[in-house]
Amino acid sequence: MHFPRAIWLLVAGIGTVFAVSDILEVNLVFPQNDTYAPNDSFPIVFAFRNSERARYLNPSLEYLLWDENGDEALPVRHELRWVNWTDQDTYFAYKYSRSLRRESFWKVLWTLSWDSCAEDSTQYGSKVVYNTTTKATWFTTKNSAPKLDPIAATANRTCLGQSGVAINVSDRTMYIPGEGWSGGQYTNHTCAVVAASPTPTTNPCRSQIGNATVASMEASLKAWHCNITFGQAADCPDKNNVAQKLAVAGISCLLALSGALSFFLM
Repeated sequence: MHFPRAIWLLVAGIGTVFAVSDILEVNLVFPQNDTYAPNDSFPIVFAFRNSERARYLNPSLEYLLWDENGDEALPVRHELRWVNWTDQDTYFAYKYSRSLRRESFWKVLWTLSWDSCAEDSTQYGSKVVYNTTTKATWFTTKNSAPKLDPIAATANRTCLGQSGVAINVSDRTMYIPGEGWSGGQYTNHTCAVVAASPTPTTNPCRSQIGNATVASMEASLKAWHCNITFGQAADCPDKNNVAQKLAVAGISCLLALSGALSFFLM
């Protein structure tokens, strides 16, 4: 593969020049280190910036949500195997939580894992390298805070003390026969070669949640409500249609089997 390198990023203090398009950047963009109003449907949103670069990395993302008393919610995992990474510049992975409907001090502990290739790697007895890193973000929920608004919260802000994951993905790929390569089936045995160093910096403020993203999130939330209520929620279309109720029930069973009903944290 070859990608244009018309725009370049100079990493201060390192003296190394990176092509901006080479850097896959993964951040928790909402919430950040701030105070928010509690909400029955509180979104936890991650951004994969320059998402095309994740295509051959077989990424995996999961997180835990803790409150100030040390209570831990169930771990939440994003299913990323079937994401169309080339569909947009930034891919947003999001879930809603019911745990954040009360006042407290919270920590999101999230882990990103990915597979990459290197000519000199001996891990797994092959060229595949398994990578994992864990990050944490702290925030507060208070009843006196303004109404929850991810668009306003991610616009024109300063992200101080926030760290994400930046991966310098080269244009080179390697063929992996399958053994020791968990991403082989989806990526047709193609693995991206990742530069070992230096490590680029990250900035979650580069990814902002816009109207289109919020509309998609709200549509997913509505669909989830309609599925678990068999189409009987007040805002479900044609809620008295028997045929639709049967169809929704069938979809609910399918989603339950695929794990989609973990849409909310308990």
